[in-house]
Amino acid sequence: MGMEVQVRGAGGDEDLLLAPAADEDTIVAAAAAPGRRLQQAAAQEVLFGVELQQGAERRKRRAMKNRESAERSRARKQAYMHELEQEVRRLRAENDELRHECQQLKAAAATDEAEAPAAKRPTLQRVSSATF
Repeated sequence: MGMEVQVRGAGGDEDLLLAPAADEDTIVAAAAAPGRRLQQAAAQEVLFGVELQQGAERRKRRAMKNRESAERSRARKQAYMHELEQEVRRLRAENDELRHECQQLKAAAATDEAEAPAAKRPTLQRVSSATF
């Protein structure tokens, strides 16, 4: 960034200054003069170096985004686990209350049965319904 790449000609008398972010057409056009194969090869090396540098920067950005995404994912998971733990505590408390209520109802039903006198079962009686 702000760096220039200097490519020397075959005789060393001509210098070609290129920005690291120079596009391929600029490098090839600058290096395409007749009799400058060495300069063209050097320009291609510069282009390759620029591509490597850009690739490295992309990898760094991607790695940083992955780290941030993983951190957000861990935070979401932790919040979800906290919610589940709260729900488990609430459901256990509700379950305890229902068990206690069930025991009270069973005890009340047992005392009602014990207190109720043994009722006489109704018996069926014959009724004459037909006249002869």
